[in-house]
Amino acid sequence: MTEALLFLAGLVAITFGADWLVTGSSRVAARMGVSPLVVGLTVVAFGTSAPELFVSSLAALRGQAGLAVGNIMGSTVANVGLIAGLGAMIRPIDVKRRLLARESPLLILVLIIVMLLSWNDALGRLDGLALLAGFIIYLGVMLRMEGSGVFEEELDRGADPGTAADGTTGAAKAGGDSGSGPDRTVALLWLRTLIGLVALLVGAHWLVESAVAIARVFQVPEEVIGATMVALGTSIPELASTVAAAIRGLGDIAIGNIIGSNIFNLGLVLGTAALVSPLRLPPEVVVRQVLPALFFCALLIPLAYTGRRVDRAEGFLLLCLYGVFIYTVIWRV
Repeated sequence: MTEALLFLAGLVAITFGADWLVTGSSRVAARMGVSPLVVGLTVVAFGTSAPELFVSSLAALRGQAGLAVGNIMGSTVANVGLIAGLGAMIRPIDVKRRLLARESPLLILVLIIVMLLSWNDALGRLDGLALLAGFIIYLGVMLRMEGSGVFEEELDRGADPGTAADGTTGAAKAGGDSGSGPDRTVALLWLRTLIGLVALLVGAHWLVESAVAIARVFQVPEEVIGATMVALGTSIPELASTVAAAIRGLGDIAIGNIIGSNIFNLGLVLGTAALVSPLRLPPEVVVRQVLPALFFCALLIPLAYTGRRVDRAEGFLLLCLYGVFIYTVIWRV
């Protein structure tokens, strides 16, 4: 009971921590004259992936490689199966073909690279550095495209500025508050950002501690807890932003949030975790975790290309497949 309460407390802390970190830092950036879209490509995107980043990095640092990998791959599957499925069930998601053509192949390529890097049953520090380098290049290209006006169409459609790359909405709206205010307001925003960062650190610690304890009590592998309970908890920011975008009919933002978050998870989060401490990735973990992530990411492409939308029937299919994934993970214990 104590561990379950600690787990819930950790979820609450990282959820509010991510929200405060994003809203505080994005408003500070806006007051400093930073482009809203650049804020979305960096601050907002980082904020939605912060729970996975903090939890997986801490787990890797403590030697819980299974928990770290399970969280990252489980979140990747949840982003497509659960979040895209639920968003489409609420309202069919219209998708621009250009978005899928630009981002989806990259996501699949990253997963294939992860499998190749794990050929020696592990992701070492050099592998993590390679993933981080690739992610930084990706981010640089996105910022360069933003500077050349490639994303102007997204802004002209009336989408919340700051959402083109990662697709998030709420924090970008917060970043739009660029009106001049007293220095005290800026100080409060910095304080809000700091509190959010501390809450993320504390929440990640509680989440990892309780997840490991629960795994030991029920005698299940850490990767199972990471792929189910922890992955669902750390995907809350993506769930909230995607559902909000789906309700408002912003299909590109909803899908962009899912694809962008997965790129952040596999590049930034997995790369950082491997850099902190080498991650054991034997063939059975690749089969149980990495291949399902690859399957779900690849599945999103034909679903969205049929009529350029993910409709309710396809959303229901994604939810059912996610249920099968969860059942398979638990059943194998």
